[in-house]
Amino acid sequence: MEKSERIIRTIIGAEKANTHALALSVEVMADLLFRQKIPMDDIYVGSDVYPVVAKRSGKSLTAATRQIERTANLCLDALHSPLAKQYIGRTISARPTPRMLIIYLAFYVHFDKPFFEVIQEHPSLLF
Repeated sequence: MEKSERIIRTIIGAEKANTHALALSVEVMADLLFRQKIPMDDIYVGSDVYPVVAKRSGKSLTAATRQIERTANLCLDALHSPLAKQYIGRTISARPTPRMLIIYLAFYVHFDKPFFEVIQEHPSLLF
């Protein structure tokens, strides 16, 4: 989880938020996608990711969800063109959801490459 937290801190800055819950959600998502091989469209953050984060962090589901989404929104606010290209693989015109940010970061953590570069090389990962 250290890598996830480091990436999130790089995006939002060192002291802006508690990144633990979002970093844990990225790790859970990566586990679901790459170890358990669950297709991206079959993963629901509300039932597959956030409850695991709540349990592991000792928080209520509501508190964990709020903390994840607040920190995800800080990341999304900070992902202007150069950072978006670095972590997502291209600039984005529409604001992604916190779920998609978690997926983008899970891909980056797992492959050390942005989401869209990985998808271009391995389109089967979408299904």
